Amino acid sequence: MQTQDRFADLDRIRVCYRLDGPQDAPAVFLIAGLGMQLIEWPDTLVDGLAEHFRVIRLDNRDSGLSDRIGGPYHEVPKGFAWSGSTEGLASYGLGDMVRDVLALADHLGIETFDCVGFSMGGMIAQHLAICAPTRLKRLVSLSSTAGTADLTADALSLWHMERFFLPFASLADKETAILESNDHFSVGLMPASDPQSRKFAETLAARGQDKGGYLRHALAITTCPSWREQLLDITMPALIIHGDADPCINDTDARNLAARLPHATFLGRPGLGHWIDDATGHCIVNWLRDPFR
Repeated sequence: MQTQDRFADLDRIRVCYRLDGPQDAPAVFLIAGLGMQLIEWPDTLVDGLAEHFRVIRLDNRDSGLSDRIGGPYHEVPKGFAWSGSTEGLASYGLGDMVRDVLALADHLGIETFDCVGFSMGGMIAQHLAICAPTRLKRLVSLSSTAGTADLTADALSLWHMERFFLPFASLADKETAILESNDHFSVGLMPASDPQSRKFAETLAARGQDKGGYLRHALAITTCPSWREQLLDITMPALIIHGDADPCINDTDARNLAARLPHATFLGRPGLGHWIDDATGHCIVNWLRDPFR
């Protein structure tokens, strides 16, 4: 799917987004994860949704072609920790990223919509369900946490993420880091040895100059207090999807969350890592197409 990058000047921030599907169709927002760009959503998912929905993909603030909220870091700030960073260390929070989504919806004249969030995007989507329940119709939380910022990532996964905290010595080094990270988190679905994987890594490296955005995303996550209790109050239909081979966030909390929500369905994906494969994309499309949800 090759669609045009568009830009919206929101409240003191310029956000890049793309539109797919009929303009008069029901809207669905795709909210990306930590450091992720809008071009990383798989074509299977975007194309499948665009047959029935108006699909809005955005680069979150500090990623892709959206505005940066600061400059690059030269060292990791003291007080950063994956288990919980020092309060006040973040330039913005997940709540600000929720407001970006709502502001973009307003800009596009969209009152109500469905939402698919991956990883950090799932956290943002969960916050949307809490703070804007009259606007969010259905929630798909994919490879995400369950109302907390807690990650269960192993040491190798944390190392892969932390490689993006500080500037790379060269564009080639950045491409290699993206290539190896995708191989790791996809559990081999995007192998580093595949020429197509390398080409995609080159595209990502050239399109989005990080400038500290990845680390600011990590700070927004790790300074966020738990929202689990508020999340348990949502009543909208929800699909919670998680792979059982996810090296970043295990599926235990997602399973438990789905069991406690009144209109939630849990879909376990055997062998899937921290990734969106074609089969998962088809499951999301089919679930959202069901008119009785």
